[in-house]
Amino acid sequence: KPYNMMEVGPNGNNLASQSREIHPVDRMQRATGGSALDLDMVRRVYGSGLAMKLATERNMASRVGGRLPGLPQSNLMHDALSGRDLDLDFGDVLGGALAPRQYVPNVHAAMEQKLSL
Repeated sequence: KPYNMMEVGPNGNNLASQSREIHPVDRMQRATGGSALDLDMVRRVYGSGLAMKLATERNMASRVGGRLPGLPQSNLMHDALSGRDLDLDFGDVLGGALAPRQYVPNVHAAMEQKLSL
């Protein structure tokens, strides 16, 4: 497997760090696939009150109206609540929904069309 500094850190390739035992929490997080906010785990560790609060926050964030018409949607609030805001993937680096565009939408015209003015 090639060396990935972002995954193992700057000292992850030396023999001293590889010979140490992995911390149990690190082992558990790597085994769960890195899902930051698994509601079942939160319910078992912190109780059902926090799990219900997190589920309600996620539900409210998914129902947010969003931006003005014509502008790209980002779902930043939902990503922050679900833990996906810390992930860096292909679309974040080389474009995607929020990439700079040549086309600048006419927000005023789009809002007038939405409100039937």
